[in-house]
Amino acid sequence: MKGMIVDSIKMKQLENTSPLSPEELMEEASAAIAAELRKQLPAGSVLLFLCGKGNNGGDGFVCARLLAEEYTCMVCLVSGEPVTEISKLNYDRLPETVRILPVSRLRAALKKVDLVVDAVYGIGFHLPLSAEMKKIFRLVNSSSVQVYSVDINSGCESDTGRYDTDAIRSEITYALGYRKPFHAFRKHHQMFKEIVELPLSIPQPDHGQCMEMDEERFFAGFPKKNENAFKGSYGKTLLVGGSYGMAGALGFNILGARTVGASYIQAVLPQEIYPILAGRFLQPVYYPFGDHNWKDVLPPLAEKARACAFGSGAVHMTHKHEVLDLILQNASCPVILDAEALNLLKNNYYFLKFVRVPVILTPHIGEFSNLIGKPAEMIQDNPISMAKDFAEENHVYLVLKGPHTIVVSPSGDLYINESGNPALAQAGSGDLLTGIMAGILTMTRDVYRAVCMAVWLHGYLADLGIQENSVQNFNLEQYPELMNKLFKKHGF
Repeated sequence: MKGMIVDSIKMKQLENTSPLSPEELMEEASAAIAAELRKQLPAGSVLLFLCGKGNNGGDGFVCARLLAEEYTCMVCLVSGEPVTEISKLNYDRLPETVRILPVSRLRAALKKVDLVVDAVYGIGFHLPLSAEMKKIFRLVNSSSVQVYSVDINSGCESDTGRYDTDAIRSEITYALGYRKPFHAFRKHHQMFKEIVELPLSIPQPDHGQCMEMDEERFFAGFPKKNENAFKGSYGKTLLVGGSYGMAGALGFNILGARTVGASYIQAVLPQEIYPILAGRFLQPVYYPFGDHNWKDVLPPLAEKARACAFGSGAVHMTHKHEVLDLILQNASCPVILDAEALNLLKNNYYFLKFVRVPVILTPHIGEFSNLIGKPAEMIQDNPISMAKDFAEENHVYLVLKGPHTIVVSPSGDLYINESGNPALAQAGSGDLLTGIMAGILTMTRDVYRAVCMAVWLHGYLADLGIQENSVQNFNLEQYPELMNKLFKKHGF
């Protein structure tokens, strides 16, 4: 199980309540890093420590001191003399055997060393990088020597997911104490290949600041059917979508809801695609509609559903604007708006804060860009902050899909998903997630937790799936079978 995630503010609070002094904590952290380095490198190796002028640089000084008898250690002060008291103290403690290199000698040194230890910036760093530091980091990144980073790769922000394109890239990054949002965002920035968590003598909070999800936590929150259960015990899952040429999208909604065992699925769809889906999925109760009855079909269903999803495959649906209005006006349950429903909200999403039921939006970066009228590049550079701002301002749950899907609640709760793989980079994957989410929301009252469970499961089943299947040609229709094995494993 991966460790919990805390942000830089919480981390500093925990450090301040540690039974150890700041000096002792630095010694403990550096000793842990030194022990890890001994596992990686044979005695006699040449190590170059890139040290900043703050406490992250202090970690580098202590490591160099602890390893100086076994390794050839050099220190390069890339941003000048240390400025914090504790960093100055440990700089002065460096033995004479540790060589201090000027930045002007860095290029030559990189050709002779076996490892670079990045101890320039820590959790307090905020962009931008200076032009001089970008030049130094480019030099390091372009060399062939391996790099290990202390806590945060220098040039990256601990809490936001933001990073400079010239930030230092590492083979291993050592997370001190607890993981930070940066560490959970690895597939987004790809700044390190491996994360190694090193515990410290600091208090353990009751929970991390990000929702945590894994197999154990998922099934702890998933309801098991009682002996006296019947088809309506957990309520009805209402799926509205599809259109001529896009019946498959609603089909994946149904498949997703079936994956998690939704026992009463209602599918509302244009009458022209009814024969296609009715012949493929036998369990749902279908409500085909056309021009003659579209106003009458939805209201009573939306009033009685436990969860509702709209938008998948609705590109060519007639009256789609009115259908969206009918759902939001009549629903008495959480409503997921996906795909075409998001397009309908373009430049017109402000009213969502007045909707009386929870609303969940599920855009990928491009859809979110279109929705809010901001460049996709801006969102990619600031995914966490932009997702949080939007969710809080508009009183919605936002599921920003990507390599690390982000879930944000209206109150600012954050979940960074770490499950999933490129097998999900195919058409239908998002529609499948919408169905899974609708199914879990039908059975789970906690909206935020249910959405996080759905996002995690969507990725985790793909992780299980590629154990026996290729990434390139992974078949999404295996999801019910993969989930069935999980259900059996946990006694469901």
